[in-house]
Amino acid sequence: MFGYVIVNQKALAQPAFERYRQSYCGLCRRLGILHGLRGRMTLSYDLTFLDILLCSLYEDEAPAQSGHDRCPVHPFRPQAWRSAAPTDYCADMSIALHYYSAVDKWQDDHSLAGRTLMAVLEKRLPQIQQRWPVQCKAIQDELTELARLEAENCQEPDTVSACFGRLMAALFLYRQDHWSNELQTIGMKLGQFIYLLDAADDLEKDKKKHHYNPLYRYSETPDWQIALQESLQTLMAQCTAAFEILPCVEDGDILRNILYSGIWTRWPFSAQNAQNSTGSTPQD
Repeated sequence: MFGYVIVNQKALAQPAFERYRQSYCGLCRRLGILHGLRGRMTLSYDLTFLDILLCSLYEDEAPAQSGHDRCPVHPFRPQAWRSAAPTDYCADMSIALHYYSAVDKWQDDHSLAGRTLMAVLEKRLPQIQQRWPVQCKAIQDELTELARLEAENCQEPDTVSACFGRLMAALFLYRQDHWSNELQTIGMKLGQFIYLLDAADDLEKDKKKHHYNPLYRYSETPDWQIALQESLQTLMAQCTAAFEILPCVEDGDILRNILYSGIWTRWPFSAQNAQNSTGSTPQD
């Protein structure tokens, strides 16, 4: 369920895209500094979005750093990067999220890939749990509940997606302050959106392989794709309404590109019937 919270590069001005790349490289750099080369393996666009959001929201409290570095992926040409205090938090959450996801995969189907990733990341986990106990417990608890619902073949999409929503809400709660409600709402609605979009994206593959998917029964109803699209648009309308309350000035163009456009670039169905007054619509 990673890789859905991405930019729509075609709709983003080049200077903004370069700033986005710098944040992506900044998160990768901090993952390497804090958690070694293996930590870089957990780099994702989803946590890059969270990093940009938090750095923008708390820009007055967390001065950004920037520079140019070579890295294992780009050993010959230095890459521009930027980061701030929230970047270290996102690096920790990246490790925790991937570790507990690997545990879930190992427990569910004895995935060797999951077991390998567990072994790679487990030494880093105790320090992260000590720094962020609430978030780590939420990740573990919600993935456990999600696994239970999937094992029971739960065909209530709202119930199952709410688990991932609560997990994301916990990740977005960087600190307890007057922005907590809005950040948790963004995380909750975005998490539900990601889970359902991932289920739709995997539906045909899961049918062929007889894997769990919460949309089996739902997909047997008339016009279910349009109904699902409308449900996802409602989630994103609630998500963006909470976002617009936040005083995010720096990189607001990047954040809006992702929330109103980028998250739809993985929509697996035709967008010809898409209508949404918020501007958050599937992309062809």
